[in-house]
Amino acid sequence: MAVSRKSKRLSRAGLALEKNAVDRELRVKIAAQTPSEDNRRKEIKVDVRDGYVVLSGFVRTFREKERLHRFVMGLRGVKALKDLLRVRPEESIADRQIALHVRQALDAHAELPPATATVHVRDGTCTLRGHVRSAEERHIAESVSSHCRGVKSVVNELTVDTLDEIPDEATSRAVRCALAYCEDFDTDGITISCCDGKIVLRGNVPTMMDRMLAEEMTRIQPGVRHVENHIQVNTQLLLEPIKPEAGDARTSRRSVRKRRPSLRREIG
Repeated sequence: MAVSRKSKRLSRAGLALEKNAVDRELRVKIAAQTPSEDNRRKEIKVDVRDGYVVLSGFVRTFREKERLHRFVMGLRGVKALKDLLRVRPEESIADRQIALHVRQALDAHAELPPATATVHVRDGTCTLRGHVRSAEERHIAESVSSHCRGVKSVVNELTVDTLDEIPDEATSRAVRCALAYCEDFDTDGITISCCDGKIVLRGNVPTMMDRMLAEEMTRIQPGVRHVENHIQVNTQLLLEPIKPEAGDARTSRRSVRKRRPSLRREIG
């Protein structure tokens, strides 16, 4: 009995050491991606515990924050990410000038009609108001505004015009087709439900990248007003053997997983 308890303690200690080693490796990889010029690496703090990553501190642009976010989500071993990074521009710009930059960017975008939104900026926080024709236009307007010079954060109060409302059945069909199109990612285990434009995603996927991609692809589909992502990450799915269905001319998605590491490196 004593030997059994001792072996259990040793196994738990070995598992803890293994987790700590993985956390240290993730911390080193993430720290290497943070900006290093002018000692700016000190402004970004990286904390990793049992695969859960917390980023805190300051970055200069939304693009820098987005790039680091995508890199972390693509790392193997990351279970979840809490992004507490704040944007602190290198130079201060007057709110009136920021609003002008945002309006010009929105009007210049090919997929947005002129005068899509009214823009109000206060202390670097950009608020968008007005009506758009689809959830995709709403998402594009927010993305374009967040990358404009001087913008610290975006409050998106744009509403989808009810005259262009799309039935839930058509919305669900659009989401399923979009997820099925992503052959480099595993979306087979995802179920979709839709009510009044609200999409709820459930199921299991092997990586955080699959979970994130499913939500991003769903959010930009026509008719989608809101997305609730309840997808669970189950890394054991990566260990399942490849069993293509007999008579299926399409390549099994699980057989494509071997290409994912290179894909993650390209994203990072």
